[in-house]
Amino acid sequence: MLRVGLTGGIASGKSHVLRRFRLAGCYVLDLDQVSREVMAPGGSAYADVVAAFGKQLLAPDGTIDRARLGRRVFDEADARARLNALVHPRIRQAEQAFAQRHAAEREALTVTDGALLVEVGMHLRFDRLIVVHCSAEEQQQRLQARDGLSEDAARARLASQMPAHEKLCFAQFAISSSGPPAETDRRADVVIAELRLLARRERRPVIVPRERLLALLAHGPQRGPRGLAPSSWLASLLVTGGLDLAQVAQAVGIPAGRPWYLGSRPVAGEIAPDVLAPFLAVWCLSRCGDDPDYLMAAAASLARVFDPRPEPIGRMCGWASLACGALGARPTAAAGALLDPAWPEAVRRFGGEPPVTELLVAAGLLARTKDLHDARRMARASGLDEGLVAALFALAGKAGHLGPTPPALGSLLDAFGAPDES
Repeated sequence: MLRVGLTGGIASGKSHVLRRFRLAGCYVLDLDQVSREVMAPGGSAYADVVAAFGKQLLAPDGTIDRARLGRRVFDEADARARLNALVHPRIRQAEQAFAQRHAAEREALTVTDGALLVEVGMHLRFDRLIVVHCSAEEQQQRLQARDGLSEDAARARLASQMPAHEKLCFAQFAISSSGPPAETDRRADVVIAELRLLARRERRPVIVPRERLLALLAHGPQRGPRGLAPSSWLASLLVTGGLDLAQVAQAVGIPAGRPWYLGSRPVAGEIAPDVLAPFLAVWCLSRCGDDPDYLMAAAASLARVFDPRPEPIGRMCGWASLACGALGARPTAAAGALLDPAWPEAVRRFGGEPPVTELLVAAGLLARTKDLHDARRMARASGLDEGLVAALFALAGKAGHLGPTPPALGSLLDAFGAPDES
């Protein structure tokens, strides 16, 4: 089964594209409809929303007046955060149940439509993300015609959302809905055909051997950005089963109400976020196997929590790819692929600037020596992060004997299901 997320701004044409996917035989889920259901009388969020916002928001028939509630949360950021905290967990539960119903169908395509998949940090629940978009002028005209809004009101509504060009940086696919509906259908059919090929491809999880994972935990970076210890973070991924960017933002102290993807102002001398890249690579391999497109999307998204500039995004993508190459899961991620123009282009598509020279030096160290001590010394001389270079050597099986496994690390390895290399 291939899980696909479908997103886009208001009046961007998502509903039209979703209908096309349904007609093509895909299993589809509209999260806006799920939101209506969980907030309907008897729904799982109804009582909590009424308690939080008051009975004055109820219509005469006892249903929640969504238009009135929408105006309130649109004007008040705190109210919007409270509503999201009540409703989004229920929506995620419904989406997870939907996916589980079709999990046994190996070539199935499930498509989940949600306007805020990126904004709430849940887009990495999906194997692929599609952004539907159109020109800003066309979007505003559609919104005015659809909702009967004035020009100023429509502009204010659009200004409150993430711009389409920013949302495209998180997606593997884009569908333009500009022009005639038949043209949008043609573009959607092209994407559907590509997704069907992906769904047929076997995606086997790659579990890092126990000895290499232990070496990564012992020799790799011990301290992470803003107090986020890499080993503890990897353990949390195993517990939650997914990479929730909003939770990461909260864990590293980004103020509530600030979008996770805007990060926060970097502090001079703080630990760079790319020290998390080898641990992210391990988790991505365990989730979906050798899937460079998913890995790059995950790396770019994680980097944005800390610093949305192109350089940190590129470093996270690059070091995560090198970590996969060190494991042998994808040998083409080593030095040869870094010279391929397609690789930097892929990094830039996700908003990053690849540090090709730095990565080539690191790949060269991995090829030149088998001694971890020498590698650390050469990393220092080359201006590379010693911990990241040590992580590559650990994942490549070049870190040497480690002795007995500490109990705490043993529990993590057991939870991860890491096999013995022999």
